[in-house]
Amino acid sequence: MLRKVTLSIDEVEANDILAEDIFSEYQLLAKKELVLTDRIIALLKLRKVDELAVYLPSDSVRIVHDLSVQRTREYEDVFAPLMAKENEVDEYKEKVSTLFMTTLENVVHELRYGQILKSMQDTAYVRGVFEKILEEKHRYDLLMRLREWDEYSFVHSFDVFVLGTIFARYLGLADIETLARGYLFHDIGKVFIPQEILNLKRKLSEDEFEVVKTHTTKGYELLVENGEEEIAYLARDHHERFAGKGYPNKLCADEMSEGVQLLQIIDVYSAMTSKRVYHTGYAATDALAVLYRDRQLYNEMFMHKFVECLGIYPVNSVVLLSDNRSAQVELVYDLFPTLPKVKLLDEQTSMNLPLNYSVKIMKMIDYRADSFEEIFNLFVEQLIRCDETNLRIHFKKLIDHLHPKEIVLKIFLPAFRILRLLTREIQTDMTKYRNSISILKKLLEEQLNVLYMDYHHEQTTILVVETSLRENFFIKLVQSILYIDKIVPFFINPGDDQRITQLMEHCDVNVAYFIEDELTVEKRVRPMREGTFLYYSLSDIEELLVSLVGMSMKRFSFEEKMQERLFFKLKA
Repeated sequence: MLRKVTLSIDEVEANDILAEDIFSEYQLLAKKELVLTDRIIALLKLRKVDELAVYLPSDSVRIVHDLSVQRTREYEDVFAPLMAKENEVDEYKEKVSTLFMTTLENVVHELRYGQILKSMQDTAYVRGVFEKILEEKHRYDLLMRLREWDEYSFVHSFDVFVLGTIFARYLGLADIETLARGYLFHDIGKVFIPQEILNLKRKLSEDEFEVVKTHTTKGYELLVENGEEEIAYLARDHHERFAGKGYPNKLCADEMSEGVQLLQIIDVYSAMTSKRVYHTGYAATDALAVLYRDRQLYNEMFMHKFVECLGIYPVNSVVLLSDNRSAQVELVYDLFPTLPKVKLLDEQTSMNLPLNYSVKIMKMIDYRADSFEEIFNLFVEQLIRCDETNLRIHFKKLIDHLHPKEIVLKIFLPAFRILRLLTREIQTDMTKYRNSISILKKLLEEQLNVLYMDYHHEQTTILVVETSLRENFFIKLVQSILYIDKIVPFFINPGDDQRITQLMEHCDVNVAYFIEDELTVEKRVRPMREGTFLYYSLSDIEELLVSLVGMSMKRFSFEEKMQERLFFKLKA
């Protein structure tokens, strides 16, 4: 039996299991049920953590050192008289204060806040700004309207307010309190977006995205209506991007204030690192890497400064150390992202930054972004090794911001082609090949599930495929391409021509596609009174899919490609 006890930091040992989350200055340092190591204990001591709650066996001799028992007795003696007194409090102020503290606990985590809010003074400053903003009751009502409509949008807005306020202060921008108010209400227009769209668990369709985009102008109008004209532009412009790449007005850099340029970065960082029911959130270093990949859309100097403010430097950052040596970040540790492993550029040696911060990162110099091709090569390398864990890290980076068809054309098909070449030309171990294909198929099925969640088709087609073949990787690829093109495939087993022709008539199509493991009929084309049956082998489908590698994103009809392929074979 295990028992929860509180021990001083000097009493805990490696392999003890945490019984409670560890917070320091409102920041979560370590999660409950973490198995402690000597390194973690040393780091916690540096963070001035004095005691920990851990699980110990009931017969452990260390239970006698349980601090919680002694403290309970002391509290009862000292505070009992005070508990009896009731002090008058301002209920509204208490409500605002409670709102701040409970929401802060939801967003502040060292893994995404780094050095931000490390001091009690910073936390007190942000809290004071929040309470001052909500002295006006109509602002509290607006905020609660957002919270009641969409909890995530409310928490995200609060997160942007905290990060943005501290970062604006770090940059020394003018009139921070006004900017902070704009950051808190930047997403207020979400109250006009239907909840069924806000709660979708997939990428938005083009029509849905057009609806969501209206939250910028509607938020602007709502703030003006409520007497908040001086901050309304922040709601309108936070999705603008440099070179006119954003919305709603396609502004360029010189048309945006510094407060807006700051908000654009914070808004994206917050959204990417926040947890949702169906999305665990990016690690801070990965979110920053995505921002740097799209650096041409943002104020790059602000991005460098934001990284320095966080103290979390993404992998591939080129930095200046406190001893004036230049280095490149090689590895960011999950539990302690502010103490990365770096490669010294002059010496070409690697080192972990010391726990006592005797050497630390002082400045961001540059960021060397991995290209899509470099990440894809790493993805394929892990695929060949069947290392699914590391492969998924690269896959997540690859698919970010890709259209679903691009995911098929730029990732799945090229990866399959490489595996096939390795197998045919170099005689790669067939067991490894099958395992790699199995992993690739699992990823593909996950992408198909995203498409299934809320699919609206415009056309139909009929695939005559044995049930046993429908789990084949190539059939799954065909299915995914059809879904992306808004074509729903109806699967039916071969053997009953009358049922197939009835389905063709019902679906108003004049072609049915037969896909077999190996062709058992001589004819490739079979005319019927109701239409035409076209026959393919799995190897035909495989060759067709491989031929699509490198095609542009311009919309093409997969059915046309299938027919072209068949008639080409007939001519041959």
